[in-house]
Amino acid sequence: MDSASAVNPSHRSWIVVAAKAVVVLQSLGIVYMLTSTWVTVAVAAGFAVVYFSVRALSRASRQVDRIFEEELDRQ
Repeated sequence: MDSASAVNPSHRSWIVVAAKAVVVLQSLGIVYMLTSTWVTVAVAAGFAVVYFSVRALSRASRQVDRIFEEELDRQ
């Protein structure tokens, strides 16, 4: 198992996706109730940045693993 598949499995159950969505929406709801709309928008943007960063880094990790496999198999 390489680093990318350990962090981001290729097959996810819909229950896992739904559970993560509920957690994020509840977190945003709590932030909204305790602060203002603008703070909630900022926190949601922060969640999006973290999500897309992890996704991009996972993709890059898979590519690096593939490159290493190809290069090490040649030797």
